[in-house]
Amino acid sequence: MKGAEKTKKQFMADIDSLRKKIKRFENVERRLKQKEKKLKEFTGTLEERVSHRTSAERIICKQLHDEIDQRQRAERVIEDALAYAKSIIDTVRRPLIVLNAELKVISASRSFYQIFNVKPEDTEKQHIYDLGNRQWNIPKLRELLEEILPRATSFDDFEVEHDFPDLGKRIMLLNAREIHQKVNRTKLILLAIEDVTARRELEEKVKTAASHDELTGCVNFGSTMKFIENEIARSERYDKEFTIIMIDIDNFKRINDEHGHQAGNDALIAFTTVVKNSVRSVDVAGRYGGEEFIIVLPESVPQDALVVLERIRNNLARTKITSPYIESGKEITLKFSAGIVSYPYNAKDLKELIWVADCALRQAKQEGKNRAVLEKRKLIRRKPLPGTRMKIVDPSGEENADVFTIANITREGMLVLSAQDIPDEELVCRLYAPETESPCELTCAVKHRGKAAAELYRTGVSFSYIPESMKEKLSPCVGAGSAFLRPGPAFLNHFKAKIIHTRP
Repeated sequence: MKGAEKTKKQFMADIDSLRKKIKRFENVERRLKQKEKKLKEFTGTLEERVSHRTSAERIICKQLHDEIDQRQRAERVIEDALAYAKSIIDTVRRPLIVLNAELKVISASRSFYQIFNVKPEDTEKQHIYDLGNRQWNIPKLRELLEEILPRATSFDDFEVEHDFPDLGKRIMLLNAREIHQKVNRTKLILLAIEDVTARRELEEKVKTAASHDELTGCVNFGSTMKFIENEIARSERYDKEFTIIMIDIDNFKRINDEHGHQAGNDALIAFTTVVKNSVRSVDVAGRYGGEEFIIVLPESVPQDALVVLERIRNNLARTKITSPYIESGKEITLKFSAGIVSYPYNAKDLKELIWVADCALRQAKQEGKNRAVLEKRKLIRRKPLPGTRMKIVDPSGEENADVFTIANITREGMLVLSAQDIPDEELVCRLYAPETESPCELTCAVKHRGKAAAELYRTGVSFSYIPESMKEKLSPCVGAGSAFLRPGPAFLNHFKAKIIHTRP
């Protein structure tokens, strides 16, 4: 009985223990299910996240791939463009350099390497000023690239002259443009260089040929006259005096007759060489015609011309003049005559200046050649027309009975010959043109007097005043236009003429 009861109690305890275990198991199972649920939820979330991340990564990868592909295509386009530009650059005959913002050479045209005798490996990636042992370190180029180009982004036809140690003197026209690249946001500079040295030399030769005598190399007639006109204008503007020398080689015809014209040409060339080597750089030696020459000496006086002529004579005496057209061992001896005149002392314009110089030269020829005549007369004197008469009006207004002979007349006065002395006072002179009874009445003053012979007086009379209305009447007396007698302001300034008003 006791055993059965004990067995029952034990059984009940086992059942109770089993129930507890079952309950614990159920609790564990419930927790496991909760964890499984949470795990499923986490797994779902994780899968969703992984799915999203994978999709984003795929998008990013695709974008990266597209970007790389675009960049590769852009690089290929740039490479093609650079190759195309390089081909164009190499085709261009002008030297062309491509620089970056730091003024380093990216590339250069084939013509640049050929013309300036440099190699690509010594040029590319080098600073432009360092090229050719710093031959391109040119101040003017620095100014253009560092100051002008940044402000203007371009410049055209800037002329730069530079003496390269290896190439010599070069004259270049520079053109430049800034180019801003959108792809890589960089700046390039295209610098085009045109070597115009040969063109400038040709232009200078053409200019020289147009203004110089082909045989002697002297300034030709037209350019000499133009130069004298400019000197006259400068003399008027700055109140300066200048001198011209007219030279003629003595007995030049005899040289041509004895030795021939080819030998004569050689003699002319030798003579002009001596002349050009004997004058200043500012002086002009021009060929007037044949064996006649004109030397223009700016800002000089006649005495300076005498010094120049003496130098020419000395240099000519030391020069051996030969020619292949004369007998071997023989020389040509040259001598010359010259006339010296000054502006504005001796003439009022170009035409009169040349005429006076020619008169002085002819006088030198007439006096025996191989000499120079310096024109000392202040104004050109002209013989009045035959039949011109002059009378002096006395204070009472009546004419003096004596008729005076006019030896010569200038723009400023007259030299008269008379049988009696003329009083040293202000006079009224009446000039009668040939075959006319209508006189030209002038106020005059005696400037100097003297005796020409026993019963002949020589008197210099100045025109104190010439009314405008009298000029036309006076012109027929001297056979010249009214310009010959025009005492305008410039005339009075140059010759210091004294003005005395006419008496009422």
